[in-house]
Amino acid sequence: MGFWIFLGIVIILMLLEEFVLTDTKYFWIGGIIPLIGTIGIIAVMIVTHSYSMSDLFHALIGIFVLLIFWGTGDDRHRKKVKRAEAERLAHDAKDE
Repeated sequence: MGFWIFLGIVIILMLLEEFVLTDTKYFWIGGIIPLIGTIGIIAVMIVTHSYSMSDLFHALIGIFVLLIFWGTGDDRHRKKVKRAEAERLAHDAKDE
């Protein structure tokens, strides 16, 4: 049962990251969850003394997944801003 609760929390955080935190004009706000996740991954590795190559590989995968979610959310926000700007310019040109 604990795994499913953990998985649900991770999914909620990823959705929050991609659709809410990165949908702002400030680039760094979307980096909060990847930063906390990276610190958490490193802390768990240090506390459990997990320094094998497979543990490092899994940690890198986790960090890359966090960064990918941040990047896709930021790309979505940039496209939304460009689309809104294009609509505004089209509306302004139509009014003239």
